[in-house]
Amino acid sequence: MNVCRICLTLAVEKDISLLPDLLEEDTRTYSDIMLFCLGIQVQTESKLTSKLCETCFLNILSFYKFKTLALKNDEYLRSLQEKEQKTEVFLIDDIKKEESDNFLDDDIQRDDDFKLALDVKGENNLEELQSDDELLSVIKQLKYENTIGETKENEHVSPNKMKKIKRKKVKKELEKPNQMCEECGKTVRNLKEHMFQHKPLLIRKRYKCKACDKMFSSCSSRLKHYKIKHLGIKKHCDECNKAVVNLTSHRMVVHKTALLPYECVPCGRRFISKSLRDQHTLIHTKDRPHECDQCDKAFRSTIALTQHKRQVHDKEKTHLCQFCSKRFFKKYHLQIHIRSHSKERPYECPDCGKFFSTTSILKNHRLIHTDVKMFACELCDMTFCKPGYLRNHMICHTKEKRYSCKYCGLLFGRSDHRLRHERTSHERHILPAA
Repeated sequence: MNVCRICLTLAVEKDISLLPDLLEEDTRTYSDIMLFCLGIQVQTESKLTSKLCETCFLNILSFYKFKTLALKNDEYLRSLQEKEQKTEVFLIDDIKKEESDNFLDDDIQRDDDFKLALDVKGENNLEELQSDDELLSVIKQLKYENTIGETKENEHVSPNKMKKIKRKKVKKELEKPNQMCEECGKTVRNLKEHMFQHKPLLIRKRYKCKACDKMFSSCSSRLKHYKIKHLGIKKHCDECNKAVVNLTSHRMVVHKTALLPYECVPCGRRFISKSLRDQHTLIHTKDRPHECDQCDKAFRSTIALTQHKRQVHDKEKTHLCQFCSKRFFKKYHLQIHIRSHSKERPYECPDCGKFFSTTSILKNHRLIHTDVKMFACELCDMTFCKPGYLRNHMICHTKEKRYSCKYCGLLFGRSDHRLRHERTSHERHILPAA
């Protein structure tokens, strides 16, 4: 089994044997470290997995240092307590001895100790101390001041000071200039955290949901999932009667698009961020620099190329229909498919009153009611309101025939023409089975 020994995840980047090297421990082996931190006995010749994911590996390192520090400090505090008890016993015995002994040498030695204590404290006036009790109190005070000075260094910072430190860190993060990701072209504030999205699926899944077994690539996505799925925290929009997570951004993106700061020059559409605007402007260009290494298709962005590979070549379909057991790559595609079972068409065209199952179909339909035809043919003077109409029109210029009949092999330039041919020429003559 090539899984993590702690959390059983498939993301295994470290080996247990690396623990002593990173901790710089010469006396402990990796089995001693695992037993010391987690109470798990790891045998050297065992057939069980000896791999760790990066998260568990770092947690063991930090816990080892934390537990070692706690034991060391506890031993130090206990030694201070023993010293204090021994010092008190010694002082009491010394005082009794001084009271019973009246020799001059003992008095001189006591005076010398008295002066030494005063020199340490910085006071040389012998006349101010009248008795041995005052001497004992001075020595105790010096000892307590030393212990208090040492404990003050280990005191925790106050909560108010911690808040100020966190605010300064957040302010520094906000003052940092935005950085552009070379993989997808987006401008982000934290490039290091953003780069986890481009790592393989098994590596970037690092944060587990507290209520279920689902993994996420960032804490923000995990928190968003937890609020929506488990807590059901959503706000109601009065304009479209939808329940959304972020009502402010929903209103700005959907209902108040004129207030968005970034505008696309060719079509006038506005966006909430510069990266979304730049990604949209690729639609108006013919450049497709990202080619698939498994087929002849090309795409405008690496995100589209990655989705194409996962959906077409890797056959990744994780969303299952509960009615017909059909699988889909995206959850949105599953939701659209379920409407074919329920016959639900929630989106109405305000111009003609027709209902549609998706917003994209409604958006393409509404182009019919506009007089603006933005998509022009470069070989003739015809213009079209939809890009699909332009693609179908270009077949009359290229004379390309890619679609063949499955019955007779006749080639057609359009798939709907091939489908019409199959129905009229072949399928209507086929009698139903008895």
